[in-house]
Amino acid sequence: MWFRNFALALAAFSAGLITALDANALSVSPIHVEMTTTGNGSRAQITVNNDSSAPVPVEVTLEKFSLDEAGNRKTAKAGDNFLVFPPQALIQPGATQVFRVQWVGDPAIAQSESFMMSVNQIPVKLPAGQSAVQVVMSFGVMINVAPPQGQSELKLVESGVTTDKKTGKRHPTITVTNPSKVHGLLQNSVIRVSGEGWSKTYEKNEITEKVGIGLVQPGKKRKFILPVDLPANVASVQATLDYKPKR
Repeated sequence: MWFRNFALALAAFSAGLITALDANALSVSPIHVEMTTTGNGSRAQITVNNDSSAPVPVEVTLEKFSLDEAGNRKTAKAGDNFLVFPPQALIQPGATQVFRVQWVGDPAIAQSESFMMSVNQIPVKLPAGQSAVQVVMSFGVMINVAPPQGQSELKLVESGVTTDKKTGKRHPTITVTNPSKVHGLLQNSVIRVSGEGWSKTYEKNEITEKVGIGLVQPGKKRKFILPVDLPANVASVQATLDYKPKR
């Protein structure tokens, strides 16, 4: 769930007063955006709320990324594919700032592309002689951009069992491939795993909550560990995947 909100703490210690910004000062919504290269879907809005008692300066950056089978992320420059307005803002206490995101890249991309938009709090320059601990928030917003035509397709290619090295507990796994040119989201599926008289069915809400959206990029394969402890008598599992794409 690396695309969820995260906080980075940057500390600067010296003799004197130590202060900290409220760790819950900022909130960002949404943290997952689906876009297309043309039409109304080529535009989106990201809202940042400042619930602190002080102004908060923020800036927006973008990176393109790809995921391997284990979900590890590799990043690259986003290029000039997006127009973000404003790129920076000073959000007053109790105020809300809307960042408008517009796709300005190739309207006929060959396949879906994925980006991470980071909303970064800018460290404040402190007055001379004052020291502080600044808790600097950085929020990640996943943006998937699909071509104007096409439909995603997810196929189950393997099911198995893995053991957590820390707890010793065993969990079912599924490996999913996407042979299409449009990204697929595992959350738009119904998954059923079973074995030795035991079974478990995952609907969208539970997948989203416990696994995440489950991004599978075009031509890629992803292996997912399902969050359930297998009974002691279940040595192997079988699985089915009923994928229902949104487009």
